[in-house]
Amino acid sequence: MNTRDKFLPLMVIRRYLKLTYNYCSSNNLLDLKIEDLSSMELPFKIDLLPTKFPKPNLLELNKDRISNLR
Repeated sequence: MNTRDKFLPLMVIRRYLKLTYNYCSSNNLLDLKIEDLSSMELPFKIDLLPTKFPKPNLLELNKDRISNLR
């Protein structure tokens, strides 16, 4: 999950993961493999879920908060 060659803020990723989890839970998809989900028509792109994260000092919590601090 990156945009403009920059990792998305953690609050955005958190929200995306939460929505994805809730959808999968309510549709009994949690036990499926990611490969199986990739071939399904879903309201989200499972391939965009991050599996690797940058070092903690390079992460942003919230874009608005970071820009207000500068």
